Amino acid sequence: ERRGLHVRAIEASMDEMRDLADQSFDIVHQPVSTCYVPDICAVYKEVARVIRDGGMYISQHKQPTSLQIVERDSHDRYVIGVNYYQQGPLPPVGDRSYREAGAVEFLHRWEDLVGGLARAGFCIEDLREPCRAKPQARPGEIGHRGAFVAPYVRMKARRLPRQLTQPATVVWTPG
Repeated sequence: ERRGLHVRAIEASMDEMRDLADQSFDIVHQPVSTCYVPDICAVYKEVARVIRDGGMYISQHKQPTSLQIVERDSHDRYVIGVNYYQQGPLPPVGDRSYREAGAVEFLHRWEDLVGGLARAGFCIEDLREPCRAKPQARPGEIGHRGAFVAPYVRMKARRLPRQLTQPATVVWTPG
């Protein structure tokens, strides 16, 4: 009220926002949350639908390698124990510091994190890996792990005009 804004709260899943009209936002800001949905491309499709041409999408995601860590070895090295091509929810791990309590998480590969965003009609203007390393952190703490594996990626993307957006072509790879 103080700022003269009208706020409407809705409850929805980020991969199905049918209560929001097409092209109704100039900016969408999304903190880390896509790790809780199985299909990040469905999220991007919905964001592309509700954001206006030229609109800004700022998002932060958990990096795949960070989600692949399952434990530390006897030398305090972080062990990658989840397949990069993991389908479905991430498996439980013995050390709960690698998963959020009570949450079901999914690993999204770079081809979906970045490529899926481009295929949804966005042009990536910036990509950052926020530093979470803490020199004084003890092994097992997020600040220690962050010195070896960046836990997050932050992206700034602009919605391309719909009339210029064509179905994406697949990058050719041999064999």
